[in-house]
Amino acid sequence: MIIENLFLHAMKKLCYILSLLAVISFLPESLANVGEPVVILKAESPIDFDGAVNESVWDNIEPLSLTTQSPVYHAEPISQTEIRLTYDNAYIYLAGKMYVNHKDDIVSNSKRRDAMVLTDWFGIVIDSYNDKQNALGFFTTPAGNRMDANVLNDANGSNPLNLSWNNFWDVEVTQDEHGWYAEIRIPWSSLPFEAIDGQVKMGITTWRYAAKYNEIVISPDISPEYGEMAAWRPSLAQEYIFQGISPKKPFYITPYALAGFSQEKAILEASPDRYTATKDIKREVGLDLKYGISNNWTVDLSLNTDFAQVEADNQQVNLTRFNLFFPEKRLFFQERSGLFDFNFPRGNKLFYSRRIGINADGAPIPIIGGVRLTGRSGGMDVGFLNMQTADSSSENGENFTVARVLKQVINKYSNVGFILTHRNDLEGQHNTAFGFDTTIRLFGQTFWTMRAAQTIDNDAGQSLFGFDNQKAFTSISKRSQKGFVYAGSLTRVGKDFNPRMGFERRSNYFRHGQRIGYNWFPDSQSAIFKHGPQGRGDFFWNNTSLDLETMNYRVGYAVQWRNFWAIDLGYRRSVDVLTEVFELSDDASIPLGRYTFSGLNAEFTTNQTLPVSAILEIDQGQFYDGERTSVSLTPLFQASSSLELSGSYQYNKINFSARDQAFISHLISANTLVMFNTKLSISALLQYNSLDKNFLGNVRLRYNPREGNDLFIVYNDLLNTERSRIEGPTIPLSTGRTILLKYSYTFSL
Repeated sequence: MIIENLFLHAMKKLCYILSLLAVISFLPESLANVGEPVVILKAESPIDFDGAVNESVWDNIEPLSLTTQSPVYHAEPISQTEIRLTYDNAYIYLAGKMYVNHKDDIVSNSKRRDAMVLTDWFGIVIDSYNDKQNALGFFTTPAGNRMDANVLNDANGSNPLNLSWNNFWDVEVTQDEHGWYAEIRIPWSSLPFEAIDGQVKMGITTWRYAAKYNEIVISPDISPEYGEMAAWRPSLAQEYIFQGISPKKPFYITPYALAGFSQEKAILEASPDRYTATKDIKREVGLDLKYGISNNWTVDLSLNTDFAQVEADNQQVNLTRFNLFFPEKRLFFQERSGLFDFNFPRGNKLFYSRRIGINADGAPIPIIGGVRLTGRSGGMDVGFLNMQTADSSSENGENFTVARVLKQVINKYSNVGFILTHRNDLEGQHNTAFGFDTTIRLFGQTFWTMRAAQTIDNDAGQSLFGFDNQKAFTSISKRSQKGFVYAGSLTRVGKDFNPRMGFERRSNYFRHGQRIGYNWFPDSQSAIFKHGPQGRGDFFWNNTSLDLETMNYRVGYAVQWRNFWAIDLGYRRSVDVLTEVFELSDDASIPLGRYTFSGLNAEFTTNQTLPVSAILEIDQGQFYDGERTSVSLTPLFQASSSLELSGSYQYNKINFSARDQAFISHLISANTLVMFNTKLSISALLQYNSLDKNFLGNVRLRYNPREGNDLFIVYNDLLNTERSRIEGPTIPLSTGRTILLKYSYTFSL
C-alpha cells in the first residue's frame, strides 16, 4: 500500500508538471529537416512504363537528396540509390535505381500483396491533403509485389497502418547484375487532394530499404529519434508543389457476385437426441461505385455491401473482464477511415464501423446499402457516412450515420474537429453521440490533445448536456523518442455514457494515465541503437464513490540493437476491485473483492530481417488470488519468395490453489502461404482454441491480376476435438462448413 501511494503521488505530480507545458509559446520550427516546399518538374515526354528507368525523361530530372537513417544515422550508404519523382496529367511517377555491391545482395523473399516481411523495399508515402495527420503508402519489392497502406494519426498509437486499405496503382520492376529498378505509377484519380488554381501541395516521404545491410536511405532527412514509425509520419514529410494539374475525376463501378454452400449442425428443440444438419445455398450480388464530384470531393455508393466473407478474424483469449477488440476488414469501410477516427485511450472509439452489419456475437447482418461523401475545402476535411441494415433474426433493421469535420488551426500540425453519430431503427430506438476534439502542437514534438463527447439515448431519458452522459479526455505527450519522453492524460466517463456506434470497455470512471522514460541513442560505434528505462501506468476511480477500481503500472528497461534484436524487461503491479464475479471459464472464476498482485514480464524480438524470426513474450507472477504463467510465441519462416510459414502460440496457466481452481488455455495459429506469382496465391490458416476445444480451418485461393479484379475461392470448417460427453448425443466432427466463390471486377469509366 505504501508503494502504491508513493507511486500515485509521484504520477500526480508529474501530470501537474506536464500541464504547465501548455503555457509555453508556440514555436514555428518545422518538425524535420525539410526546408521550403519543392516544385516538382513535370515530365516533358511520355514515360515508357516498364521498370527499366532508362528513358531520357528520367535523365532530365535531378535525383532526390537522400540520407542514411539506419543502421547508422548520417553514415555513408553501403549501397547507392537514386530516386526521382515526376508527374503528368494522369499520374505521379516514382523511379528508383537500387544498386547493390553484389547480385546476391538483392533480397526478395515474398510475392504476397501487403507483405510486411524481410525483403528489399522501395516506395513512397503521400500526404495528399498535406494535413500532417493522414497519408497513403505505396511500396514494392524486387519481386514486383505491391504493398499499400493508409497511415492514421500521424503514425502514432497502436496499429497506425491500415494494410486492409487498397487502391488503384501500378508498378513494374527489372533486375540486372548491378541492382534492381522500379517504376511506380499512381493515378491522380486515386489520390484525394485539393487543387488551388491548378496547383497542389502534398507532403511526401520516400525511401529504400536494403535488407542485406539493414539500411534505410530516406528523403527528406528524418532522424531515427522520432521512433520506429518515423518514415511513415506525415508531419515529417517534405512538402512538394505540383503545377498545372487537370486530372481525370475517378469513376469506378465494382460489381461482385458470391455463391456458395454452407452446412451447420446443431441440436434442435424438436430432436434433442441428435444433431441436425441445416444446409444453405448462398447467392449474393452487390455493387460499389466511386465518383469524383471534383478533384477533392468523392462520393462512394454501396448496394448489398460486401461482408468480407473471404477474411477470417484471429481468435483471442480474454484474460480481462472487458470486451475484446477486432479490427475492421471490410473494404468499403477502409476508404478515408482515418478521417472518421475519434479515439480515446485503451482502444475506445466514438465510432467503430464493426457496429454496422455485425451483431454482438460477430454474426453478419445484411447491409442494404449506404453512401459516403469525403472531401476537403479551405483546409477543412469533411466526411459523411450513412448505412442501412436489413431485418435479421436477431435484430431489427437500423440506420447508421456518422459525420466528421476536421480543420487545421494555428499551425500545420494542429487541428480542431467535430463528430456526430446517430443510430436508430423503425421501432423508435435511437442513440446519438457528438464530440469535439483538438490536437495542438505546443512546441517541438510536444502535443496537447483534448476530446469531449456526449451521448443521448432515448431509453435513458438523458438531457442534451447531462453530466452523467459525458466523456472528456485531455493529454500532453512528447512524440520524439530521444532523451526524456513523457505523456500524461486524464479521462472522465459518466455512468450513462453509451455510444452505441462506438467501442467502450467500461463506464462511470475517472482515469489518470502516464508514460515516462528516457532513451539514449549511442554513437555509431556502439552495437546498441537505443536503450533506456520506461514506466507507464493508469488509475481508474469510480465516479460515484470515488473509490479506486483499478490500478496498473509497469516499470522496465528496453534495449534495441542495430541488428534489430530487442529486449524489454519489466515489473508490473496491479490493483483491481471486483464488484461482480469474474468468470475466466467454466472451471475457474474470481470472487468479489479487492486484489493486489504483481509479477515480471519480458519481451524478446529477434532480427525481423532474417529468414527465421520470432517474438517471445513471457509473463510470470501473481494474478488476483492465484499465480499466472503466460507465454506467447510468434514465429515467421520465409522459406523462399514463394513460400511463407507463420504462426503463433499462446499459453496461459492460472492456478487458484486456495480455491482448488485452475485455468489453462492454448491458442495455436498456423498459416501457410504459397505464392505462385504476385497475382496468384493459396493460403491455409488453422487455429486451435483449447477453451472451445475446436479447430477453425480456412483455405483461400486468390487471383488478383490487377487492382479491383479479384477472384476468391474459400473453404472454412469448424472441427471439434472432444466429441463425447456424459449427456446428449456425440458431437459431430464438423459443426460448421462453408465453401464460397467470390468474384469482383472494377470498370473505370
